Amino acid sequence: MKKYSFYLKFLTLLLLIFSIFSFSTITFKGMTPFLDNEKFIMSNNNIVASISNEGFLENLATKDTMFDALYNMYFTLDKRKVTFTKVEKVNEEKIISYGTNGDKDVNVEYTLTQDGVHISVISKDAKELRVFFKESDVNPIFIKEKNYNFIQCRHIAYAIIFPNSLSMYRIGALMSLSRKPTTTENYSKFDFDIIVGKDVHSLKVKLNLVEAQKKLLVVDRKGNPLNNIKIVQLNGNTFVDVSTSNKNGEIYFSNLNENCTYQVLNEDLNIESTVENKIILNIPEKFEFLWEPYLTGLSTNSIYIGLKINKPASVVINVDGKEIVDNLYDTFHIIKIDNLKPFSNYNATILVGKTLKEQLSFKTVEDKEYKFLVYGDTRTNTDRHKIICDEMSKEKALLVINTGDLVESGPQLFEWNLFFETGHLLFSTTALLPVLGNHEHNTEYYYQAFMCPKKGGGDFFKQWYSYDIGPVHFIALDSDIQEGTGLDEIQTEWLENDLKNTDKPYIIVSFHHPFFSNVKDRGQQFREKWHNLFVKYKVSAVFNGHIHHYERFLKDGVMYITTGGGGAPFGYGLYSEDASYLPFSKAAAAGYLHYIIGNVSNNRIHFVVKAVGKEENYKLVRTEKILDEFEILPRKSSN
Repeated sequence: MKKYSFYLKFLTLLLLIFSIFSFSTITFKGMTPFLDNEKFIMSNNNIVASISNEGFLENLATKDTMFDALYNMYFTLDKRKVTFTKVEKVNEEKIISYGTNGDKDVNVEYTLTQDGVHISVISKDAKELRVFFKESDVNPIFIKEKNYNFIQCRHIAYAIIFPNSLSMYRIGALMSLSRKPTTTENYSKFDFDIIVGKDVHSLKVKLNLVEAQKKLLVVDRKGNPLNNIKIVQLNGNTFVDVSTSNKNGEIYFSNLNENCTYQVLNEDLNIESTVENKIILNIPEKFEFLWEPYLTGLSTNSIYIGLKINKPASVVINVDGKEIVDNLYDTFHIIKIDNLKPFSNYNATILVGKTLKEQLSFKTVEDKEYKFLVYGDTRTNTDRHKIICDEMSKEKALLVINTGDLVESGPQLFEWNLFFETGHLLFSTTALLPVLGNHEHNTEYYYQAFMCPKKGGGDFFKQWYSYDIGPVHFIALDSDIQEGTGLDEIQTEWLENDLKNTDKPYIIVSFHHPFFSNVKDRGQQFREKWHNLFVKYKVSAVFNGHIHHYERFLKDGVMYITTGGGGAPFGYGLYSEDASYLPFSKAAAAGYLHYIIGNVSNNRIHFVVKAVGKEENYKLVRTEKILDEFEILPRKSSN
């Protein structure tokens, strides 16, 4: 009996260790794959979900893809927002969040089901529950049918089942309203479910909503069947179904109307024609990169590799002998390479199909001494962007910061193709960590393309963010948010909290619009709150773009640098009658294609502003010139 007890305890210990190990290695895919707290993960044989530190459902995916498209979900009870103070994991399939709406206690129970999660909101004498569900994906499809709301994302579909919902509609987030709780003498309870699957059609079948099906074939120009292609069915301008072709090219839809039209969910693919129950796609014969492979989201032990190809495929990456397979059948891939050693060099080989190969090399985060680059305003003149990126690639830096206006028009997909093509030599060896400019227009393509090392704030938790590399604390902000708005106040509150919680010797902040310029009326509206925070917390340097030349200022102990010479049309206001040099201006130059090198050492950061081209008679002439040099010292010292 004692022997049996010993083995039972040993087995229990093994299971506990395995559980901890499994959860610590969970990696979600998608635009918001961040995990707040790995203690609050639920998992069964089909579904994995996480609850954030704030008590809300944070990730929800099927295990076969691990693709999560849940950005945010929150509640109001009796028209007051619910916040949580405690999160408790009951078992592997149940977590409870305890909180309040400011007036009464509220408990939310999350319980995994075979196909998703069941959610119960429990309080006393509650009369109305509103649930807000916000997705994170490029161009999701919304379909409403009876008491169900369907959301189709790139690799996952969600169905929200709210039996007693009075209304469901989209107001930035998908909102469900219910005034019909289950009531007893002690509490009021609202129940609803979220189930997940590969597409809306499969969820409709699971919910017994499909009485008859229409069968079509998805093929290429030669008539070959195409597998795993998601097609959207429209009746007029209304989305009615989304389905996925099988290995024989067969695809089934719930609407039998012969006048229905179809489009591919993936924005990189096009339907050539629909004839004789066949959907014919214009699929290229050879693989090519639309977005050349690039590095982003650098941290101590991980990095992301992103790429886009011209037809769907899985991707294999070999990193120094370790094979990583991204089994998502897609044109876009962003793959996390983790469990890396700090302060190390790596080589990676990307394989798409059997023919398309690309090599990358990168470093993980350095401890004390390293080199980083800063440049900005790379829009419009792609030939010039290539020149500066090719030169910057020779620096062998750890990371590069782009101060915004990466492209001419963010919502135009072809602009991003050009950006990654012209920057390939640099981005294949140096991790890119950008900030938003006004020309990005806060597009979802920006959020799809780039990862930050850890969860930030704002849209998709990446609109503003921070990270540490050795002795430097880096902060990226969005200055395109109008000052004084609610979102600006949230960002500013986040900024102060972030500043007060770092003890790094250097703090470097980046955002697009500069406070100051020596050209009259070119400096943006001065943000007194931000400047006061920079002074209070002894920010070392602030990098901006937007104005297409170089300027440096020292104001109240904070170094402000404008670097807008990454390829956009040059401005020459510094040499005109509009120039009025500010008393705290330290350097200025116009007409130069330039970037900034930051050399981090134990006791200082030495900056070199390097020009690689100069515009003469509207033509760019290659040059090598140092425009400026300066240093910043640790925050306990003075500049």
